[in-house]
Amino acid sequence: MKPFLTLIPALLVAAAISLPCRAESNPPKSAAKEDTLILKLKNQAKVLVVVKDLQDIKKLKSQSLDSLILLLEKHVDQIERAGKSAEEYPVSIIIDKGEGEGKNDVNITITQSNGDKKQIISKEIKNIRVDVDVNKENEKTTLGISMQKDTLDDDKKEKKPRERYARKTFDFQVDYGADRWANTGSTPGVAGPKPSFRPIASRYISLNSKWHRRLGGAGSPARLSSGFAFEFHNFMFDDNQVLVNLGEKSAMVVDSRELEKSKLATVSFTLPLELSFDVKNSNHNTVFRIGGGGFAGVMIGSKTKVVVTENGNSNKVKVPDDFHMNDLQYGVSGFIGRKGWDLFAKYNLNDMFKNNRGPKGNALAMGLRWNL
Repeated sequence: MKPFLTLIPALLVAAAISLPCRAESNPPKSAAKEDTLILKLKNQAKVLVVVKDLQDIKKLKSQSLDSLILLLEKHVDQIERAGKSAEEYPVSIIIDKGEGEGKNDVNITITQSNGDKKQIISKEIKNIRVDVDVNKENEKTTLGISMQKDTLDDDKKEKKPRERYARKTFDFQVDYGADRWANTGSTPGVAGPKPSFRPIASRYISLNSKWHRRLGGAGSPARLSSGFAFEFHNFMFDDNQVLVNLGEKSAMVVDSRELEKSKLATVSFTLPLELSFDVKNSNHNTVFRIGGGGFAGVMIGSKTKVVVTENGNSNKVKVPDDFHMNDLQYGVSGFIGRKGWDLFAKYNLNDMFKNNRGPKGNALAMGLRWNL
């Protein structure tokens, strides 16, 4: 704001010289002509002040424009930003008669256009009160400009323009997809089958809280994301297979009964770290997003659940156990999408079970992500 305040003396001098001379040169009943002041800020931005059709101040010999300066100070940041974005094009501040009931109501319009005549900024302040005070003793006239209450309230509510690529953002995400193991194998030293899964019934759900930080300048779509997630794996076994703890090892066994359901459910807490490119349009909507990275965390719970029907009765058996699984979880992830939806995939690099203590396999999940 300081660069703008330094213009007050220049504005007062220019107003005292230009406005009265133009007023005296025109016949009293002729149409009002525009008076123009061009101000140049330190950052090379230009401010063009145009006063037109203000009949009540045509005969002013001297003026005090302090009230106008105080009014424009509210918008100096917007004016200076526009000046930096198109230095060779001036910002126009036009003062014209308003549509209010008061005889001295005016409108103030702040605009700037670039070389393609595209408007960069447009700000209209309606029904500004212009008060003219005439001192008969020294024949000096004071021009005062004040804003009505509703106009002041609107300015207080005015929000800073939203950046296309904000420096920091937050997302809450919900992942839902299919779950299974890759690179499967039976338990070493134990006679038993490899794990077999029901592909549609095996479900994966994850609740993710992620903070994104922009990498690079204001126009960069690159982001580094971190946060935390709670992952829920539901591995549904097929072919009447059940995971059991045999003491020193865990293995898949085939139950002689016809099972309605047999699953292993785990809950993990993980910390993701991802690099992504989120390309947005002028309306701040994502038109394309792609990224990937890794995650690390711990398993905080696991259990098996078996449902069997005998003699018309459905029996459920739940067994909470660690089944010699690895507590440490780590892997890689990737996603691609647009707007609020992504296709994702996550792969655990570590084996589900400790070395030679259970069936071989690495958790693999893929599905749809909803960005809230």
